[in-house]
Amino acid sequence: MTEETRNELQQAADEAEQASEMMAESAMHDLAEGADTLNAAVEADAIGDALAAQAVSDMTRGVDAMVVGERLEAISELVAAAGVNDIAQGAEMLAYSDDIAVQSTLVAAMAQEDLDLAMKLAAIAGQLEAVGDLATLMEMPTLAEFLDSKSDELQDLAVDTLLRFSATRVLSQVMGKTGQDVAKMGVNEMAEGMVRVAVAGGVAERGEELQDAGAELAAQGLVEAAAAEGFRDAATELAEEGVEQVANAGMELGRAQAMGDVAEALDEAADDENAS
Repeated sequence: MTEETRNELQQAADEAEQASEMMAESAMHDLAEGADTLNAAVEADAIGDALAAQAVSDMTRGVDAMVVGERLEAISELVAAAGVNDIAQGAEMLAYSDDIAVQSTLVAAMAQEDLDLAMKLAAIAGQLEAVGDLATLMEMPTLAEFLDSKSDELQDLAVDTLLRFSATRVLSQVMGKTGQDVAKMGVNEMAEGMVRVAVAGGVAERGEELQDAGAELAAQGLVEAAAAEGFRDAATELAEEGVEQVANAGMELGRAQAMGDVAEALDEAADDENAS
């Protein structure tokens, strides 16, 4: 073999070795990129799982808040109805108290009439007794006895009327006191009713706030679920890309190895020629 042929073999061996090194370097670079891509896929999948878990949590909390809000609104309606009922009962009691006050006034007037009648009867009884005494002095015993009897009857009637006056006056006072108590109860009922209506308004407002907050949480959960799905899809694509990059790098390494073997064979052939 001529010197020129040996030089050509050596040059071919050097070129093959350089090509093998370049291919190996490119394969290692691709392999590193493949590993980075796979790591990115793992991270994207982890982010997707975290977002999915957060989405489930937010949607669950949102639904729970909306349920509680609906229950609070239902409770507020019941409380408001009870408050309106209390106000109506209070107004009715106040009306009753006015009626009782009127009746108490009437009874008091009746008691005054009894007192006036009792005083008149007592006066007449006294007058009859005086006339009876005069009849006795005039020796008119029958008339005197009659007048004394009628005087006693009128006195008894006056006493009974006075007793009735006392009872009627007490009844008037009791009715007046009862009317005041009923009025107080009516005022208390109306106050309780207004408090319940106010509380019901606050509960209803809180229920609406909870429903709004729950709806926002549920919507946020849906957005997070969509984002999680996007990250998982991206993770799948990155994983496929990473696997492809690693596979290509492996093929490039194989070609680099083959080219290195060719370079080594050419080196050996050139050395054998030199030796011969």
